[in-house]
Amino acid sequence: MNNWITTAEAVTIISKHSHHPVSPKYVQGLINRGKIGTRSLDGGPKLLKRSDVEATRVAVGKGKGQRRDEQETRKKLLP
Repeated sequence: MNNWITTAEAVTIISKHSHHPVSPKYVQGLINRGKIGTRSLDGGPKLLKRSDVEATRVAVGKGKGQRRDEQETRKKLLP
């Protein structure tokens, strides 16, 4: 099995393991925060460490702005 994968493959794996879709932009955020290791080959695409990707799970609705959206929805539903 190959230890390095593309961002597109990472999106598919993380989405499957998390049971909801994640975006390539979100995966890039994980990379930027050091949650997923990377490797670049000369002139080639950035590759991601498969073991880091396989271990990643993303909760539903925890991104930027989600808390505010949840609070607004609660205000509308509660008297």
